[in-house]
Amino acid sequence: MTDQNGAVYRPIPTYSEWYPGEFRSEAFDRYRDLLQHAKDGASASTLESAVLAATRSAAIDTGAIEGLYSVDRGFTRTIATQSASWEVAMASRGDHVRRAFEDALNAYEFVLDAATQSVIVTEVFIRELHALVCASQDTYTVYTAVGPQKHDLPKGKYKTMPNSPTLEGGHVHAYAPVADTAPEMQRLVDELRSEKFIAAHPIVQAAYAHYAYVCIHPFADGNGRVARALASIYLYRNPGIPLVIFADQRNPYFDALEAADRGNSKPFVSFIGERVVDTIGLIRSSLHYSGETQTIMDDLRELFASSSGSEEIRAAAVRLRDMTVNELTSQLATLDLPRAIESSAYASLLTGPHHVPTGYEVIGKDGALYLRIASTWPKAARVLVKINIGISTADDGRAELIVASSANDGLDVWMRELTPQATEVLMRKLTNWVEGELSRALGQFHQKLQDSK
Repeated sequence: MTDQNGAVYRPIPTYSEWYPGEFRSEAFDRYRDLLQHAKDGASASTLESAVLAATRSAAIDTGAIEGLYSVDRGFTRTIATQSASWEVAMASRGDHVRRAFEDALNAYEFVLDAATQSVIVTEVFIRELHALVCASQDTYTVYTAVGPQKHDLPKGKYKTMPNSPTLEGGHVHAYAPVADTAPEMQRLVDELRSEKFIAAHPIVQAAYAHYAYVCIHPFADGNGRVARALASIYLYRNPGIPLVIFADQRNPYFDALEAADRGNSKPFVSFIGERVVDTIGLIRSSLHYSGETQTIMDDLRELFASSSGSEEIRAAAVRLRDMTVNELTSQLATLDLPRAIESSAYASLLTGPHHVPTGYEVIGKDGALYLRIASTWPKAARVLVKINIGISTADDGRAELIVASSANDGLDVWMRELTPQATEVLMRKLTNWVEGELSRALGQFHQKLQDSK
C-alpha cells in the first residue's frame, strides 16, 4: 500500500503475528494483588480519589507528549491531586491547556464507562473517542513545501489527506493511505474481537491496540491521544487503572514503538507493563492518605486560633522579627567594636524559655531572635540576649504585638503600624528600642569583662 507521497505502508499485523509468545505476568500479578489488598483496606471515596488522580495524570500529560503544551512533574501532580492551587496553576499555562486537559479527561471517563460496561470496541466507538479527545481543537497544522498551513480538524472523521511524517534524513514514516484507512480500521476492530486477543493478557492487549491503531493513524490529528485512551480500556478492566505515560517518558516511549515497527514488539509490551506497575505504585501510595487532611487542618486551625492569633497576625509577627534583626545588625555595624569582639543578631529556630509581658505569648520558634556579643582573647566574655515577638492574647485594647527581652517591658507594635507597610513612626520606635537593648547588652558585656579581672 502506497500513499500519495509515495510512502510504503505495511498493513497492521494480526495479534498472533505481533506477539506470538507468552507474556510473563509474575510482576504484574504481584502488583495487581498488592493493589487489590490496598483497595480492600481503603474507603470507597479514598479509592475513587486515588484512581481519579491517576486518570488526571494521564489526561494532563497526554497532550504534553504531543507537544500541545509543556508540563513538569510538579505541575502534573498539582493538577492530578487537585491541590489547593491547581486551578491557579492551570490558568497560568493558558486556556488552551485547560481545554485540552478537559477534553482528555472526558475521553478517559468515556473509556472507563466502556470498560466498566464491557462495551465492544467498534469503529463508531473509536470515532466518538476521537471527537471527545479533540472536542476543543478546531484546527491542525499541515507541513507543506511552502510552509506550515492551518486546516480545519474534522472530529470523528477519518483523514482525507495523507499524514505520513517526514523524519530526519528525509525518511517518510508511512501511515495507512487515505483509501486504505477505513478497511484497516475494520481489520483492527476485528482483531480486537478475535478469540486470541480476548484471551490475551491485559498488558499485551493494551500494547497491541495502541500499536496497531497508531500504525493506521486514521485521523488528521489527535491519534496519539486516542491511542493512549484506547489502550486504557483494557487496563481499566484489569487491574482497574488507566495507562499513564508521563511527558518526560516520551523518548523511551517512542523508542519502544520504533522497536515494534522493526518487528520486535517485546520492548513496547515491557514499556506498557512498567507503566502499569508504576501507576499501581502511585495509587497504592495514595491509598495511605485518609482523605481527611483538610478536615483535620480546619479543626487544628480552630483549636490553635485563640493561642496563635490569625495567620495575618502571625505573618506580621515574623515580619517584625526580621525587621528587628535587620535593625540590630545595622546598629552593630556602626559601633566600630574592637576586632576581638564578635557581635551578631539572628533569628533562631531554637526553642527555650520565652520572656514576654503578661497578656502576650510567643509564636513558638518563629518568634525568637538573639543578640550576641562575645570575645575569647585577650579577655573572654559572652552575652546572649534572647528577644521574643509576642502576640496579644488579651482583649483589653493593648497593641497586637510586642518586641520584648524580658517579662517586664517591651516595644508595643500595632498591626496598623506594620500593614500594609511599616510606618515611619514604627521604624523610629524600633530604632530607639534597639539602641536601648544594645546599650544594656554592651553594659552586661563590659561588666563581665570587669568581673573577670
